[in-house]
Amino acid sequence: MNMTESPDTLTTARRLEHDFGMDQRASEGIAIAIHEHTTANLATKADLRLVRESLHLVEERLRGEMNELSAALRGEMNELSAALRGEMKELEASLRGHTDSSVAGLRSEMHGEFKTLYRNLWLMFVGFAGVIVTLTKLLP
Repeated sequence: MNMTESPDTLTTARRLEHDFGMDQRASEGIAIAIHEHTTANLATKADLRLVRESLHLVEERLRGEMNELSAALRGEMNELSAALRGEMKELEASLRGHTDSSVAGLRSEMHGEFKTLYRNLWLMFVGFAGVIVTLTKLLP
């Protein structure tokens, strides 16, 4: 169908002739110009199909990149998790060694204090025994 035969173009041309008193040739020229101007920026189904296919390709590419990024992030998280586990084990071993040495030091100190206490108790016992012996000899 020719643009001059399009129902919209013919209607516009006839209106221009009727409303503004234009001749047929001028009104058809203006109607064609209006039609071309209004339809120049309209997308066709083929254009929309191309855009949809392009968007689909972009979407697939983005999904692929997201999957790659996700895999890379998972790998980095696993590495960081392993490093953190290793550091925690080192810290635990260091803390255990520190605690064990502190406990050993406290045990040694307690052992020394118990020896001193035991010695003092024996001295008191011997002192009381001496007092008792002295009192029994002095008191008939």
